[in-house]
Amino acid sequence: MKIKNLYKQQNWEGFYTNQQLIQSRPKNGIFTSYDIFLCDTFLQKYIPTRNNQGKDKPKICEIGSGNGKLVKKFADMLNHKAYGIEYREEESIIARKNGVTVFVKDAFDKEVLSKYKNYFDVVFSYGFIEHILPPEKAIKLHVDLVKPGGYFVIQIPRFKGFNLWKLKFFRPDYVASHNLDIMNYDILEKLCLMPNTQKVFCANYGTLKLRIPMEKKELKYYLLKMLCSIEFILNPLFLLLFGNKGFETDFFSPCMIYIGRKIK
Repeated sequence: MKIKNLYKQQNWEGFYTNQQLIQSRPKNGIFTSYDIFLCDTFLQKYIPTRNNQGKDKPKICEIGSGNGKLVKKFADMLNHKAYGIEYREEESIIARKNGVTVFVKDAFDKEVLSKYKNYFDVVFSYGFIEHILPPEKAIKLHVDLVKPGGYFVIQIPRFKGFNLWKLKFFRPDYVASHNLDIMNYDILEKLCLMPNTQKVFCANYGTLKLRIPMEKKELKYYLLKMLCSIEFILNPLFLLLFGNKGFETDFFSPCMIYIGRKIK
């Protein structure tokens, strides 16, 4: 079956070269966006941190690694060596400067599997499979790249309820580039339960998230930026009230994560 990417190449080009997608930036420290805090917590809880060093250090790979900042963060957090698969050389140069080993290819290129099949201890993507039809092809790529006994992590946004309303108001053009049919944890779980794998964890998470990427600095961008200033109050409040558990609802939860393990 032919693979279709709902997110057009020109959109990625704009993101990388023209910076057309202007993100309302997450906060740091105690103001860290609550969804980011929870995601980090899940990885630290369910994926073993190793003490190996040098050549024996376990390897973590991000599919669609961009500038490498995210996979380097996770690698340092879990004491892994950072790898990435990224189709643009320009972003890969930045990632290498960040300490990431990058293979510059489209993720579905045959060379990716010929080089890295059953190779990594952890394979993850952050906002990837929701752009791919059929999504099973993208999920299987994670499973094929991870070695037996290793872990694969799939994170995607959840555009339901409040989050879909928010998207339709601020970025209606953005809806068509996402597969809304897979955006609940029970559906994601069924898709990810592939042969020779087992579920470790699956959930909707994030409690409440206000920020989304914006295309231009126009009125809606500044409106969203003002709205996101509320997160200076909400993020530490959620951390205080809910800790690492979150308070998830069908209407507000903005993200989903699946952590699986390849058993043979």
